[in-house]
Amino acid sequence: FFVIKNMFNKSSFLARNFSTAMLNYRAAGNPQVFLRVAQGENVLGDLVFELYEDKVPGLAENFATLAEEKLQGNSFHSGMAGLGISAGRFGEENHSAFDMRLPDEDLQLRHHKRGLISMTNNGEHTNGSEFMITFNEARFLDGYQVICGELVEGDAVLAKLEEACNRHGEVNGDVRIVDSGSK
Repeated sequence: FFVIKNMFNKSSFLARNFSTAMLNYRAAGNPQVFLRVAQGENVLGDLVFELYEDKVPGLAENFATLAEEKLQGNSFHSGMAGLGISAGRFGEENHSAFDMRLPDEDLQLRHHKRGLISMTNNGEHTNGSEFMITFNEARFLDGYQVICGELVEGDAVLAKLEEACNRHGEVNGDVRIVDSGSK
């Protein structure tokens, strides 16, 4: 009994990986989008995300539309190594691709790993264009920000983005999305 009990204590390898495996939100048929990222004139590469259309259809459609129509040329405006990097800011208002705020769809999705797209908001039902990509788990966001997708290709590019972030919440250099769309 003692051996089995310790296999699943909070700090054990098995417990950490078992709980992460239980939080697999991917599904066949979900759409994918790409963000091509550059720092200055140097193209870092593509980030490819699966959008959770089966779990958060409205926010997935919003992000897909942003990728198709609005994110080209948008800068990563803040970021912190170990936490995440943010983009999608267009002026003062955080409006969606449909020029309105969108409701929270599924706050049960967990910020349990690196590479999740989490919609930045100003309170309940205020999802718009701003988003962050996590560099690590961010459980303190659970129940507050809705996750709409996850990185499926481009972890080396995400690592370069993390290197561009400093401990003051700033992104060093001109880091921006130079192209984006459906995959």
